[in-house]
Parts: sequence; C-alpha cells; structure tokens
Amino acid sequence: MRSFVRQWVWVVLLAAAVSSCAHGRKKFERHSTITDAPLQFVFFDLGQADAMLVVYGGHTLLMDAGESRYEPDQQKFHDITEALQTMTSGKHLDHFVVSHYHQDHVGGPKDTTGLWGLFADGVTIGTMNDRGGDIFGNDGKGETQKAYEKALPQWLSSGKASAHRVLRIGDLLELGEGLKVEVVAANGNQVLSQVNPTELDVWPASENDYSVALKFTYGDFELFAGGDLTGLTDHREFGNRKEGYHDVESSTAERVGDVEVYRVDHHGSAHSSNPCFLNVLRPEVSIISSGENNYGHPSPKVYAALDEFGKVFITGGADKKVRNKVEKAIVGGPITINVERGGKRYAVNNRDFKAKSDEQEAQIPGHLEQCLEPSSFRQAR
Repeated sequence: MRSFVRQWVWVVLLAAAVSSCAHGRKKFERHSTITDAPLQFVFFDLGQADAMLVVYGGHTLLMDAGESRYEPDQQKFHDITEALQTMTSGKHLDHFVVSHYHQDHVGGPKDTTGLWGLFADGVTIGTMNDRGGDIFGNDGKGETQKAYEKALPQWLSSGKASAHRVLRIGDLLELGEGLKVEVVAANGNQVLSQVNPTELDVWPASENDYSVALKFTYGDFELFAGGDLTGLTDHREFGNRKEGYHDVESSTAERVGDVEVYRVDHHGSAHSSNPCFLNVLRPEVSIISSGENNYGHPSPKVYAALDEFGKVFITGGADKKVRNKVEKAIVGGPITINVERGGKRYAVNNRDFKAKSDEQEAQIPGHLEQCLEPSSFRQAR
C-alpha cells in the first residue's frame, strides 16, 4: 500500500492525524471533535508541485495535478487516484480545474505524469475547466500549454473527459446545494489588458499572472485557492528570456474578502501574497504546497506574514536555504480539511478551528475590504 493511502487511512478514516516536525522531532496525535463533515479538502504532497481535491456530498473537483521536477516525487500523482478511490469508491471527477499551464500544476505527456498520469490510471472527468488560450505579449504559448491544448480534443473524443469550459470571472462551478464555488480571477483579470502593449512585447506576461482562482463558500467557512497568482509588478530576466510579473492579487482581493483558509499563492513565493492582499484575506489557516526546490520557496518573509494571521501548514518541504526558518510548519505529507455540516467549524489535520461570520470578520481591527492600488513591492527572500 502506497504511503499516501497509509496516511489517508490514519488521517481520515481513523480520525487521528499525526502532526510531526521533520527530522526526528516528537510526533503527537490530535483528535478532532468534528464527526459530520460533508465537505472535505485534500492538499497533496507532490513535492514541488500542486493538487487540491474537493469532495462534497459525492461530488468532486480537482484543481491541478502537477509534476515535480525532482524525480523521487514525479510519480506522486498516483496518490490523487488512490485518495479519490478511498473517498468516493470510484475514479470519476466531476470537475478538473487547470489553474494555469505550468508543468508543476498540470504534469506532462513525456513521462505520463500529472493529468496525463491520472487518465492513465483510469480516472474520468466530467468537465475540463481552464483559462482558455489568451496570450498577452509576443512570447507565444509555452510547451505545457501546447501539450495540453493538443491532448484536450483527444481526451474529449475518447470519452476520458466529457466537456470543456473556459472560465471567466464570476462563473460558478456546480458541486451541490449549499457550496458556492466561484471564479474570482482568470487571465489576469483586467490587469494584463491594461498594460502598455509595447511593454508586453518586451516583457511578456508570466503564465503565473493568468492563474484561475476559486473561492469556496460553505456557511461561514471560506477558502481561497489561486494557483500561482502574482502579487507584484516586476520585470525578470532568465538569460536571453524576459518575463513580466504583474500584480493580479490586488485586483482580486475585493472579490475574495476575509477567508478561513488560504491556499497560498505560488508555493509561498516572494512574488506573491502581497501585504494588502493578506490584509484583506486575513487567513486563520494558510496552506503552502512546497517540496524540495531551489526557488527559495516558501519565502521566510511571506511565511512570517502568514504566521502573524494564524496557523501555517506546509505540505512536503522547502528549499534547504530557508528550511530552518519554516521547518516547524512542515507536515511532510498531505494536508486535509474536514468542514463540519453547516460550516461553523473545520479541522485541519484534525486540529479544530471555528469559522467566523462575515459580521465577525468585519469587526476585526485592521480589516480591509479592497486594495486600491497595485503593488510593486519586492519581498526579501
């Protein structure tokens, strides 16, 4: 039995999560008092990659299914299939949402990983949801986007997927009565269309800027997940290649508001989670999908800012250069959230939290409802 299933049985079926710090620190058990949880989230440990599974009343949504560039983690997409079977007794997803076209969020055909690997595992999908093919600048489409767009018609014609939908802001994804799943960002909102075209010709928009972001609302419980959404405007060079980051978080903040859980943008990157955005969301729980990497993820500055608002959980690991600064939050495995019927309480790896009502959130000192100006900040790593 694979490692994920062992952890899943322990965390979900036995309702006794093991929270442990890495490298031999003492393990301890937490026992949640929540016994009726119709809404469940799983944030998978795929190494330096991303995937989030949502199960609600028998309906399912998977956001991303990425491939880590580090070989030991490349086959962890199988954990998604096994979790889906454990939770639903089947291999069907009602929705798959591509946040954006990067390999650590989609996988790839070369080694049959990520989304390609799920189909090879026998998973079927009702609706494929993505951002479409919009491009701002003259950089053209990336290899992952090309591979996805080439494979999509084949998946649809073969019956592996039944339908395709291009998401736009304000769209709703149906998962059952009582749960609202709203698209709150897509294709850079209006930010990228307002950038000087001459600038975009020199500094094409980063694929991260295009990320689809979802807000889940169930009673008082609210969760935000936004792929690799960018939180600053910055020009970057990679040898002869140039790329522009553009602050999309600030224009998204007002549609999100205060949330209980923040699936942290861009693996905790220093280019995301800008100060105003965080002061609008004010998350009680922040979940960072991160593993072995050399990008400085998660940024200690971002981690410290999140820690000021509440509890931080990190899935697999961190860049060794920053690990000692974030190590206490590393779970070393998947992170699960069980939301109590009605949304008044939720448990993160069996640690119970209370959800705040909109009225309670509005009374918090320092509460902001929107970001009036885009951010050009640069977080120190």
